[in-house]
Amino acid sequence: MTMPRDAGALRIFVPVAIRAIFERLAPRLEAAAGRALAPAFDLNPAIPERILAGEAYDIGLTNPPYVDALVAAGRADGASQRPFGRIPLAIGRRAGVEAPVLTDEAEIAALLRGAESIAYTGDGTSGRTYLDAMARLGLSEAAAPKSRPMGAGGPVASVAAGETELAVGPLTTIMSSRGLVPAAIFPAAAGTQIDIAVFLSTSCAAGAADVLDVLAGTELDTELAAAGVMRLDRRAGSPSDLGNVSRVKQ
Repeated sequence: MTMPRDAGALRIFVPVAIRAIFERLAPRLEAAAGRALAPAFDLNPAIPERILAGEAYDIGLTNPPYVDALVAAGRADGASQRPFGRIPLAIGRRAGVEAPVLTDEAEIAALLRGAESIAYTGDGTSGRTYLDAMARLGLSEAAAPKSRPMGAGGPVASVAAGETELAVGPLTTIMSSRGLVPAAIFPAAAGTQIDIAVFLSTSCAAGAADVLDVLAGTELDTELAAAGVMRLDRRAGSPSDLGNVSRVKQ
């Protein structure tokens, strides 16, 4: 059974990986919709679970395969689905040590191999992506004893507190977390990017489509790139360049 929603606000599911970005955009989104937004922040895999369990919503953002499943279940409007962006997997360290941001896969493997402890989000898409990358790089055995699965927000908080050496997560999370700076950004060739799509409910309220248009529109491209989100090049169908993002927060 579908649960009732707040009739006065648009309910929007937002991945925690883009929470900081969404909070900056919220006033513009509300202006476009002509009404308030009621965001629900959660890990990417939890968002479709909540929708399938019957939580009412108007707009959602999550990984494309989950959207496909929601469309198949009749809980999302397939025609509304549009790409929001692609976020590289990154590694964060505690701020205060000057060092270049690594983007070479061999150098990143050496960084992980030499780390004393590595935190990651156990139930998140980034955590699964990290474990897959460790297997592909042949580092699973070496990384397992020092890898620490945590809940949402745990890895960056642990590193900021000096309890863990490195945190693995979406670049957006690393860049927006106080006390952390990027130590490495996995290259596109590593296949560790986290894609996010935006879509509407099959019973969305007035104003929801206007919010989707803003989130998927070209006007946000530069701002999102600076925050760690690559947009798709709409002419070539490939991700746009991250630009100077690797030099941010040094």
